[in-house]
Amino acid sequence: MERQMAQRLGAGFWQRHLDGWKRSGLTQVAYCARHGVSIKTFTRWRSKALKDGQDGPAALTLVPVSLSRSPIGGGIQIHSPGGWRIELTGSVAELADLLKSLP
Repeated sequence: MERQMAQRLGAGFWQRHLDGWKRSGLTQVAYCARHGVSIKTFTRWRSKALKDGQDGPAALTLVPVSLSRSPIGGGIQIHSPGGWRIELTGSVAELADLLKSLP
């Protein structure tokens, strides 16, 4: 039923779904499945929004991380609660210098 209504509701309906998807943290497929909307139509409206400049860059989200020294080689490991991990070689001072040099 929502799919039939979606076709009639037009741009406002789809913009609310595009905004909801961005806030959800879900993939497009998962969001569409959860809300019972067509992924094909969702993708078409998202492409249209991107083309029209209405779908600006996604907002950045800060996530908590923990830092630890690598037991091998003295590198740095950054872990997120979501499970991703970044391992860097070098010292904390070198990492700090690298971060300070970023624009």
